[in-house]
Amino acid sequence: MIDIKETAFVDKVENLAFPVAEGYKNITVNEPYFVGHFPGNPIMPGVLQLEALVELAWFLYDSKVEMVKVVRLKFRRPVRPGDRLDLHVEETERQEDVVSVAVRASVDGETSCEGLVQFKLM
Repeated sequence: MIDIKETAFVDKVENLAFPVAEGYKNITVNEPYFVGHFPGNPIMPGVLQLEALVELAWFLYDSKVEMVKVVRLKFRRPVRPGDRLDLHVEETERQEDVVSVAVRASVDGETSCEGLVQFKLM
């Protein structure tokens, strides 16, 4: 199993019951990306929200997957310092060595991003 210390964007895995994993990331003002994204109006970059969801999927598959395709991903609200980014991933389909995973990140129950990502099993 992957060690939580090896991830940059998952603070805690709260539920790991295949085909679902849930966890969170506390967003602090000290995150280095806030320096340039954006000065005076800090917003967590969308690609880092996706990274958090991908890292959570690594736990679901015991680090034996790699992301191969973002099928769709929609950003619905900004994530700011002080937010707790709740993460949810769930396998929805498997075809040979490719799995489709529904991903969702939210703050206070409000979706910040959601979509479908494909991973290759290794």
